[in-house]
Amino acid sequence: MISIFTRAPKKTIKNTVKKTRLPPESVSAPLAEQRPDITWDAGRQTRKGSRYGLYDPAPEGAISTTRQAEVSNLAVPWSPTSYKGLLFGIDLESGWGVMHDPIFAYPHTVNNANVVVIGDIGSAKSSAGKTWGCLRPMIIGRNVIVIDKKPSDSNPEEGEYAELCRYQGGEPVTFKIGGGGSCINIFDPSISAETEEDSTTGETPPSQSMLLRAVAEEVLGRPISPREGKALRTAHRRALKDAKAQGITPTIRLVINRMIDPAEEDSAHLEISKATLREWGYDVAFELERFVEEDLAGMIDNETTKDVKLKDGLTVFDVSQLPENGPALAIVMTVINTWMTNRLFKAKNRRQTHFVVEEAWHLVQTSVAKVIRRNQKVSRAIGLSNWFFFHHVSDIPAGTDAEAIIKECDTVLVYQQKKAPDARAAVDMFDLPASSYPTILNLATGTCLMKIGNEAPFEVKHLRSDVETILTDTDKALVARTTSEKEQDHGLPTA
Repeated sequence: MISIFTRAPKKTIKNTVKKTRLPPESVSAPLAEQRPDITWDAGRQTRKGSRYGLYDPAPEGAISTTRQAEVSNLAVPWSPTSYKGLLFGIDLESGWGVMHDPIFAYPHTVNNANVVVIGDIGSAKSSAGKTWGCLRPMIIGRNVIVIDKKPSDSNPEEGEYAELCRYQGGEPVTFKIGGGGSCINIFDPSISAETEEDSTTGETPPSQSMLLRAVAEEVLGRPISPREGKALRTAHRRALKDAKAQGITPTIRLVINRMIDPAEEDSAHLEISKATLREWGYDVAFELERFVEEDLAGMIDNETTKDVKLKDGLTVFDVSQLPENGPALAIVMTVINTWMTNRLFKAKNRRQTHFVVEEAWHLVQTSVAKVIRRNQKVSRAIGLSNWFFFHHVSDIPAGTDAEAIIKECDTVLVYQQKKAPDARAAVDMFDLPASSYPTILNLATGTCLMKIGNEAPFEVKHLRSDVETILTDTDKALVARTTSEKEQDHGLPTA
């Protein structure tokens, strides 16, 4: 009798299968040997497993191009600019290089070739002007004209573009109060002698008459009256006739003399007495006389000196020694701008030119802004790209010629604005998105928001080569190493 609670004993079954060694010819060859045309391991870590086919085959890739391979990665960020233009820097969002040239971009992405740069002191906006606005355009054969207002840190007696000018083999054209510098005649033959009454179109540069009126209003600090304007134009015409009869170049002193001592023929033509015509121009004549003898002495009251000429490459007008206060600086800058525009307008074989103005608020905040805007209107006809550098947009009065000058720039670079009102003013002026406001407040040095035409703005980091870093260094007074030491490091010739 077997109890159901009793476990049956296990039977041990001995494995009697004998291991036999198969002959070598009966074993299949590894897949790598069967298909030598396929790279099976393809750089995988387990080379043995790959050799015996434990992975899918990984054949060599076919030769392709970047353009054809784009479809394999649909998440590639798009460049904010095309590849056509001068290198500015790196787009911080996509990592693409930013290539833009305002002259080349016209009329495809911009309606004009003008550029405005806004930024606090120390934001590195001048570096962009010296590299992207000056050095790099000269590589492709353009001329660059600079009005240099900021004194150099290494030599306060000259502007900060002086060393850059000498590096290009030239010397800056320097203006100084009281003589000893260059002079540019307000009635230089290069500037059209056409009067306002003779002008039939606005598509020409400002004439001597328009420039003379702007200078008179700037000197007086107010608009001139109709009678003052008539006396001024009459004296201008008479001075041109007198100079032609004497075989000399007219100057502003001849105009002043003819306002104080009008010709009998002119008063008879107006059917007024000579004394009346003299009285109309007394205030203007006396104030102009004072300025050419004091504030503007030796700068606009004589014939143009020989060093005032447009050179191939870089031309620098150094006005760093002129006082910040008073109309002298704005007047000289306006005369230079008008003389330059007329020269380019009359040139037969003109080259595309960049006109760079540092501290441009001296131009647009004064009564001469009307002349600057007239010059800006003809820039497209003469291949001119105007570059204006400002500290703050909030300093520009609304509804003025100054505001119109800024708004007529289709390439905008906004560097850091540390104060909230300045950042808001930049957003409003250039129609930037509201989200740009905190970005502008916190932009790093050398980084800006760039807006091209109607495109959305993007944040870009400006790049400089080693040589450009040396040539655009504006902190020489605060660093221990000298320029010659830096030049030796980079293999540049030293004096």
